[in-house]
Amino acid sequence: MFERNIYDQYGFHCDERWQLGSYEGFDAGGHSYLVTPYSRQEDSMLIQFEWAKQLHNAGVAEIAQPVNTVGGGSVAKIDGAQQLVFMLPQLDERRAGEFLTEGGQLAHIHDVSHGWVPNVPDLNYLGQWLDIWERRMGQVESWHQQVDARRQKNDFDREFLYTFPYYLGRAETAMQWLVEEGREPLLQSYDGSINHTRFSNQSWFATNERTTQVKLPLEFVYDHPARDLGERLRAEYREGRFEDGYSFISEYQNGRTLSQGTWSLIGARLLLPLTYIETIENHYMNEGTHAENRSADITNFERELAQEERYLRYTAQCLMEHLPSTTAGSWFTRRNFA
Repeated sequence: MFERNIYDQYGFHCDERWQLGSYEGFDAGGHSYLVTPYSRQEDSMLIQFEWAKQLHNAGVAEIAQPVNTVGGGSVAKIDGAQQLVFMLPQLDERRAGEFLTEGGQLAHIHDVSHGWVPNVPDLNYLGQWLDIWERRMGQVESWHQQVDARRQKNDFDREFLYTFPYYLGRAETAMQWLVEEGREPLLQSYDGSINHTRFSNQSWFATNERTTQVKLPLEFVYDHPARDLGERLRAEYREGRFEDGYSFISEYQNGRTLSQGTWSLIGARLLLPLTYIETIENHYMNEGTHAENRSADITNFERELAQEERYLRYTAQCLMEHLPSTTAGSWFTRRNFA
């Protein structure tokens, strides 16, 4: 069915099928293609495709390019689902110039896409952090009240009730920092660039030994560059890779200087207990549908809590280095992490 759909919709004869993580791929006519789910409104998707073309024209290497169907459409029914097909970059597309490092390439993306404001709201996150954080923490607080009122509580409930006050304080500190130090309310529409939904060391993927930083346009959003940098550092610190985070920032700053304002926004993102929020959301939003996973949920929760000291120690170390006057006397720099 897959091969037939590909031929009918795109005119390609599949020479070979393969798997890349959760994605299906295939080779045809000397090119490699990736099949991905269709997850956004069409107007948003078309803007992401236009961004991909503009970035490619600006010299950004290894961007997967969308492929239209034989009828000129963007979406096709493949294996019973609406999906997209992207052509992966060829081996010789990689530039041998100054942007070979991952941090350098990200700096180049942020630089050339500065001010590319989308005309659809669901791709534009610039200036929206405070509203989003308040809304998500409000939901977590609502769950806390509901769980506290329960007669019967399981292990996850008890751990949630015990840890919530600390994480609420963390979130409030992050939001205060965002407004007072990051000055998010003062950001202008042109202060943003192309970012990723959640940038980590796995956002760009390898298809072979030479194309190792392939970028998928469906990950593109518009926001302040601090989004990508903060989320990359969060991912590194949570995995205990402080030096990798330091190296990445050094690579980035070889191509683009970071201002104190940007570091303040990065600091706000790092202080926000996002992994904790997501753990609580995932559990209570699905509480009635996955009772059999309660044991796994509490195990994951305990793992998250165990990583917290190291994560906050790395965050404090980073912010004390880059924002020494701002962090002086802050509670997270005074804490004993022994």
